[in-house]
Amino acid sequence: YQLSTDQVEPNVEVDPDNRFFWRANMMQRLDIEALRDTILAVTGNLDRSLGGPAGRLTDDFKRRTLYALISRNKIDPSLELFDFPNPNNTTEHRSVTVGPLQRLYFMNSSFIAAQSKALAKRLDKEASSDKARIVLAYRLLYGRKPEPSEIQLGLNYLRQTHDGWSRYTQALLSSSEFSTVN
Repeated sequence: YQLSTDQVEPNVEVDPDNRFFWRANMMQRLDIEALRDTILAVTGNLDRSLGGPAGRLTDDFKRRTLYALISRNKIDPSLELFDFPNPNNTTEHRSVTVGPLQRLYFMNSSFIAAQSKALAKRLDKEASSDKARIVLAYRLLYGRKPEPSEIQLGLNYLRQTHDGWSRYTQALLSSSEFSTVN
């Protein structure tokens, strides 16, 4: 239980597939409730108020997903897409699937597009230069400093793209690094 997920070079050379369990294999995808709440939190849109009635899970619903109204007859498509358990059955273990529709959700969802714009506004307000915004975005989304190559890649992208910041933040939100936990 105390194994690290770090890749130690000498160990990788001897056992690249981790057959001898020298490191933890703990990378797992966030469930949809945590993922949605995290997106709202990093954009600054999460309503952290406690209690109160449940609400419909629309793009304008900013409360934690815990407070979403879940219909037993029709599960919200975004929840279903990310393996939300059927509310009509008891579920001891959630299935975990990874498919192209989940990535397409990040590319085409109106919720993700709106939150990307909100994140771009937050970065613009809290940092003064493009480089500082990229560094802040990486700290907010991934909890780390970006590599110099990542900063350069971001700067190049922003120079070449119209409406660059909202598209850039959408790409960062769409990354596997954002939606998984080590």
